[in-house]
Amino acid sequence: MKATIIQFLKSFPEIVLVSALLFPFLAHGAADRAWPIITFTCDKAKNEVKLKNEVKWGKAGENYPFSAEQGTYNPWSLVSIEERGKRSLISEKKQLTLKCMLGKIEYTFIVKPKIFNTNFNGKCGDRLSVKVSVYKGASTLIEDKPMETFCHGNAPVLRGIKVKAGNSKVKIYEVPRSRFY
Repeated sequence: MKATIIQFLKSFPEIVLVSALLFPFLAHGAADRAWPIITFTCDKAKNEVKLKNEVKWGKAGENYPFSAEQGTYNPWSLVSIEERGKRSLISEKKQLTLKCMLGKIEYTFIVKPKIFNTNFNGKCGDRLSVKVSVYKGASTLIEDKPMETFCHGNAPVLRGIKVKAGNSKVKIYEVPRSRFY
């Protein structure tokens, strides 16, 4: 009996991890929902521009004080939802064009919604992310890179994108989905 208990205690952390991966709603209340937040920072002192991808859960995300002046954007403002009988259809409404002048070079980030399902009532319809293009002057550094490829599973999620002035390299910060949510 003692050996069985010891074996259970050794495997308990793995059981908890697998449960959290398979049933993410257990980690957050059923009433909670993940709300995406995009933060754009043009830091002339550090000579870099960053785009950060994060989520807030439940009321904290639903009531988040988005502010273009503070560089925080709501991906849900980029889409429109049209009621069609029993279905609610999601479509792209607009995109964000975010600019940062570092030295004599202008860096432009184009942020578009990443719609997982055009039927809001369907699987992953209530989930939204973004895809990003980055330009250095007229040169394309990355184009339509999704911050989140899939709405489920453990595919990596982009936590952030950073470009240093004078550099054409885009630094991408990627984490497993289980660490993002």
